[in-house]
Amino acid sequence: MCFFGKWPAWINFFVESCKWNQQIRWRIYTDCGEPDDRADNVQIISVSFEDYKAFVRQRLGIAFDPSQPYKLCDLKPCLGFLHEQEVAGFPFFGYGDLDVIYGNISRFYGLDHLANFDVASTHPERLSGHFAVLRNTPKIRTAFERIPKYRELLELPQHVSCDENHFIDIFRRSVRRRTLSDIFRRSTSPRLLFVERHSTVLSPRGWHDGTMNYPQRWFWRQGHLTNERDGEREFLYLHFMRWQSTRWINDPPILGEAAWVGRHIAQVDWRRAAGEGFCISPEGFTVIR
Repeated sequence: MCFFGKWPAWINFFVESCKWNQQIRWRIYTDCGEPDDRADNVQIISVSFEDYKAFVRQRLGIAFDPSQPYKLCDLKPCLGFLHEQEVAGFPFFGYGDLDVIYGNISRFYGLDHLANFDVASTHPERLSGHFAVLRNTPKIRTAFERIPKYRELLELPQHVSCDENHFIDIFRRSVRRRTLSDIFRRSTSPRLLFVERHSTVLSPRGWHDGTMNYPQRWFWRQGHLTNERDGEREFLYLHFMRWQSTRWINDPPILGEAAWVGRHIAQVDWRRAAGEGFCISPEGFTVIR
């Protein structure tokens, strides 16, 4: 992951959810310094935004100089190649966002689950920018080079969704007049694990029961993530972008969107939350009542 600017208010809760997934290692390239919560499987790499852009220019041989860090999302398909040395020795690598809280990742993406797949996404029709897992092979690490005009796209100053809208095209280009579900179901060599994990609250795609009635209260306890509606069913992660930002407001808006804007959201000390668990809701991070 790359993140520049100022840590979000929930960074310690994020780190705590990583800590319980000891089979996975995170590397975060940032100028934010060390968060208060520390985990031996979360490595903070201190680097300035300017120096990271220079690294990208040198590694990819492109004119990469955006003014806003958000443009770095377009680099996600390239991260396996950019950081080839860092991922060496791992069977898989991945990328994601910070506006998530993880559950038990191995329950969904253990090595046995991924044995027959090269790319895993938490959406059925596209690669999920907030969480994707890829097999660590030269072919996959350099797959981004097959994106048409990828150099030009990366050199544009604005974000163009290379991670979600363009990267998926290289996996489906050879198949015409068929839906992605057809591709995945009928392929004689299924290598893509694209399954909706119902991770993003208030998404216009709806909840798993076919309604727009999303659970409002989610519970994290010692590495396990559940919610108020689904009993003991565990979830891979909670992606709360529509609570914390106005960037993704629906048209028309859904009740509860951007509920965190202007609100003090860390209402429980992360040290207490690490031991007792915590609730994530439109109110922010609170104790479990």
